[in-house]
Amino acid sequence: MQIHLLSHPLLKELARTHALRCEENTIEPAHGCASIPHAVEKTGHGLRIVVDHSYFTAKQTVFTISNEKTETAMQIAEAVQDAVIALQSRTLQMLAGVNSTVINSLDEKEIVHNVLREVMHVFPHCDAGVFRLFDEASGFLVPVSHVGLAEEYSHYRVRPNESVSGEVFASGLPAIHNSRQSIIAAHRVMRPESQSFMERSEIANALLCVPVMTEGKPLGTLTMLCFSGDGAFSLFDRTVLESLAAQIAVAYQRSLAYQNAVATSHRLEQMRNDLARKNVELDRSVALHEALLRIFSTGNGLAEQLDAVSELFSVEFRFENVLGLHHRSEGWTEDGETLRQVVEVAEAPVGWFQFHTSQDAGFHRVLFGTLATFVALDFVRDMSRMDVLNARKKAHFETLAAGGESDGRRSNNGFRLERYSQVFVARGLRSEASGNLRLALHKAQSDLQQGMTTANSLIFHHDGQIIILVSGSTVAPLERNLLAIADVATAQAICVGASEIYNANQGHLVARDLAAQAAEALARRGRSGLLRHRDMGVELLFDGRERQDILEFTRHILKPLLQDSRHRALYETLSRYIHEGKSAARAAQALDIHPNTLYQRLQRVEALTGRRLADAGDFTLLSLACQLHSDYSGIVGS
Repeated sequence: MQIHLLSHPLLKELARTHALRCEENTIEPAHGCASIPHAVEKTGHGLRIVVDHSYFTAKQTVFTISNEKTETAMQIAEAVQDAVIALQSRTLQMLAGVNSTVINSLDEKEIVHNVLREVMHVFPHCDAGVFRLFDEASGFLVPVSHVGLAEEYSHYRVRPNESVSGEVFASGLPAIHNSRQSIIAAHRVMRPESQSFMERSEIANALLCVPVMTEGKPLGTLTMLCFSGDGAFSLFDRTVLESLAAQIAVAYQRSLAYQNAVATSHRLEQMRNDLARKNVELDRSVALHEALLRIFSTGNGLAEQLDAVSELFSVEFRFENVLGLHHRSEGWTEDGETLRQVVEVAEAPVGWFQFHTSQDAGFHRVLFGTLATFVALDFVRDMSRMDVLNARKKAHFETLAAGGESDGRRSNNGFRLERYSQVFVARGLRSEASGNLRLALHKAQSDLQQGMTTANSLIFHHDGQIIILVSGSTVAPLERNLLAIADVATAQAICVGASEIYNANQGHLVARDLAAQAAEALARRGRSGLLRHRDMGVELLFDGRERQDILEFTRHILKPLLQDSRHRALYETLSRYIHEGKSAARAAQALDIHPNTLYQRLQRVEALTGRRLADAGDFTLLSLACQLHSDYSGIVGS
């Protein structure tokens, strides 16, 4: 605290009448008690009185007076004591003001921003101050407010045990430094970035830092600074600031508790509102469930049931499932933002709804969530019916294969034997239902059946394969149907093998085995589409061989042409020459080269492979290797 002694009436009068002079010196308090000792000595024709009021002001005052009366020295000491008591009274009054403006606030932001204003009012001799709070997330003491310092000071953060504030925070003990040298020495533990900041900053002449604590837990620090040459802090200053810090800590903690209570109240209110809303949604869900139950209890198909849902609830949507059903309500458009509801069976997605967002998005989510459940149950029932129907069709095929006769009329499976028949076998399915082979079989079976041009068919699946038996009175419709199945197989990435068209009186099992052999050849090539058994060619000899074994054979024969990219043109020349039936003219024309260039390349092929094109055995081997490499590696000759 700063004290102006010559403003006291007695001292002012003595200065006027007895030439009283005084000199103040900053000293460290020699004792920790709140007393004001003094000492008197005679000097010539006067007195020298030393009054130690360092506990309150960090200073002592030396008085000299041209008066030798002892009672005058006592009057001077009493005057100093009166001045100190007056200083204490003013300080306590200002502390009471802090109570009313800061301590009683329940807004932690208001406390943080008003603390230093009030502290500076209590300590008018201070030039600057900073209030730090510990941030647990970053581990730093963060300046939440400061006065009398540069704006960049808000970025000056310290860790516990670092600098004066860090040490005070970590130890819980206040610190007083009444010289620049003492302040510099106190910053012995600092990170490089903090040291750099200090070197750029002005060093104060005096510093007082106290911890801000509540219930033994440190919250932060409160620091006051003096830059003037005669600035100093006393033990009384420390006591006052500690008292102020304790009150601030209580107020800050109380404000946080209040804010937590308010937040808890808001959460409880929100929970009550959420519960009320959920009760309303539950009532709507019960009514919704009953309405959907009435719709799905009818014997109508899924498309008509979905139309009834759209009409009843005035919603537009699109629905698709893995079995190929695509349904749109009458007013559906692709415009606008949409949401998606997946239909799942045993955690496998089997379909989905797409619907537009709306103001009643919560109800629509409940609607389509419940609708997805009904559709999933319907899907399970359909799958069960399809499994039963599939078993019947399989049994019918086995009856026909065993020589059972047809009565010429359509059976319950919608099929009758006519003059000509053909069998298809599909395998190598691409599962579009989360790896569920059963769903993939139904989906592929549906796609193939929709793409066929003949309705007289018996289609079922068994052991991961789809088997199709078709029959017609003439060959022409069966040929058209074969082309249609080829298109579907290519589009849906399915491997389909086809038997030859045969007289219906011949064996269906043999035709099935031939079609399965062709489908296996396609799968072995790693390609999709359709392959007729008669087009397998030399692959008829590969029964039981793996694709890798066949590629290893072709690479062994063609290795000199395939292992070096510089010889790729030689491989293409050989492939085209074989494809053109050893016609040099047609091969050269197809490759857009001169015949002489063709012959030169073929001679180079012979030199690299060690085989002669004129030799029937060598040519057959090279021709076979080129064809198989084209089929099995995906590299097709020009």
